[in-house]
Amino acid sequence: MQNPLGNTPQQVIHSMADAMRLLGEGCTETAMKLKGFTQQQLVKYGDAARELAFEQSARHVRVRISACHAA
Repeated sequence: MQNPLGNTPQQVIHSMADAMRLLGEGCTETAMKLKGFTQQQLVKYGDAARELAFEQSARHVRVRISACHAA
């Protein structure tokens, strides 16, 4: 059976990083467990996923301007 969170360590790390970014400031261990990650995965891949999530968020910063200036 295919695991939706990934089968390889790299897939799990990417899934975990995506979940961290979606949860944002509300990202807790409990929230990650509710997303389907095990305690073992959080311990084993959490640091790598946190680094990846930070790198991704730094790359995807959107510039926000008001609507009157956008036109």
